[in-house]
Amino acid sequence: MTNRTARRRILQIGGSGLVATFAGCLGGDDDGDTGTDDDPTDSSDDDPSDDTDDREDGPGSEGLLYAFAPDQITLIDPADGSVVEELTDDVSGLEWGDPRITSDHGQIFVAEGSRAQVVVIDTEHREIEGRVDVGPDPLHVYAPTDGEIWAHSDDEGAFYVIDTDSLEVLEVVDAVEGGGHGKLLFHEELDGRAYAGTVSESAVVEVDLEDRSVGEVIDVGDGGGTHYKAYAPETGLAYFERSGLGMTAVVDLEAGETVDEFGFAGGMYLTPDEDVLALLDGETVRLYDATSEETDEIETISVEGEPAAIRFYDGEDGLYAFTANSETPDIAVLDLEAGEELDRFETGETDGSYRPGVAGDEYFFTTSDADGTVAIVDMATQELVDQVEAGDGVDTLQYVGDSGVGYTSR
Repeated sequence: MTNRTARRRILQIGGSGLVATFAGCLGGDDDGDTGTDDDPTDSSDDDPSDDTDDREDGPGSEGLLYAFAPDQITLIDPADGSVVEELTDDVSGLEWGDPRITSDHGQIFVAEGSRAQVVVIDTEHREIEGRVDVGPDPLHVYAPTDGEIWAHSDDEGAFYVIDTDSLEVLEVVDAVEGGGHGKLLFHEELDGRAYAGTVSESAVVEVDLEDRSVGEVIDVGDGGGTHYKAYAPETGLAYFERSGLGMTAVVDLEAGETVDEFGFAGGMYLTPDEDVLALLDGETVRLYDATSEETDEIETISVEGEPAAIRFYDGEDGLYAFTANSETPDIAVLDLEAGEELDRFETGETDGSYRPGVAGDEYFFTTSDADGTVAIVDMATQELVDQVEAGDGVDTLQYVGDSGVGYTSR
C-alpha cells in the first residue's frame, strides 16, 4: 500500500527548482585483467606538474561529454550531436571503469583495468596528462575529499589515494583483508568518515578520510557481502545491499548497528534534495521516504527491461526519472509523482548486462556498446535528440558541467 504522507515528499520536490542530479555509484562489470606487477606507488609518466604553469590556455571541455571506448575517447557536444575530438594516442584495448571529475571540472580520473592504472585527462587541453599505477582490477573511483582521488583495487581490497596535482599515490589504505569487489560510502555530513564495503564480507569498515586509517567494523548480518550503498543525511541511516542474498541492511552509523532490513536489493539513488531514495529491484523501481526513521515505502513503478541506472530531472511540471535499461535496447521516462512510466526511447543494444546512465545539465546520456553509439535525450522536452558514433564497445561516460561533483556513470 502506498504511504500517502510519505508520497508528499515527491510532490514537494516538484516545486524545488532543482535541475541537477545526485549520483550514486553503480556496479559495473567485474571482469578484467589482473593488471601490472609494477610498484603501485610509481606513476608511469614523468611529473605532470613540470612546466604546466607556462602552458597556453586550451579549448576547454565545459558542456562536453567524454565517451570511453576500448580504442578511443570521443568528445561529444550534445547541443548539436557533433563529435568535437577523438583521443586515440595510446588508447587501445583498454578496459574502462569509473570516471570521476574534479570539483573544478579540470580533470577526469578513469579506472583502467587492462594496465591496472588510473588514466588522468586534462579537460582544459583535452588530452591525457598522466597514468597512475594502482592495484590490480581497479573499477570504482571516488573523490571523497578535495585534492584526492581514491581508486579501489578489487584484487587487493585496498584504496589507492592519488594526489590530483602531483598524480602521485599518497597512500594505500587496506580497507578489507583478502580483497573483493568493493565500494566506498561517503557524505559531507559524515564529518570526514567513510565506509568501505566488499562483496566478500558481510560488514562495512569505517575509514578516516583525513588520517587514511581504518576503524570500526559494522556487521550488517550473517552471510553474503555488501555492494550497493546510500546514505540519508536527515536520518543518519545508511543502506547497504547484502549482496548474494537479495536484501538491503538499514544501518545506524552512529550506533554502529543494523536496525532494519528490506527484502529487496539493487542500485540505490537519492533525489536531488536527498528526501527520496530510489532502489532498483529488477523490473521494479521502489521509492522510499529517506526522511523517515522507518524508511516508509512511497511508491513502486514497474519498468520492463531491468533498469541499470536512474537519473532525476526536476521539470516545471514535476519530478521525472530516466532509466537506462540493461535487458532491453531502450530507456524509460518515469513520472515519479504519478508513479508511472510515461515513454520509452530506442537507444541500441548492449552486449553486457550493464548500461550506464549519466545526466548533465538538461541531457540524459546512455550507450550502446554493441552499436558503438551514445544516445542523447533532452530531459526537459523528453525527446531523443541524437545518437552519435563513439566507437565499438563504448560503455563509460563523463559529462563536464552541471552533473554533480565526482559524478560517475557506473
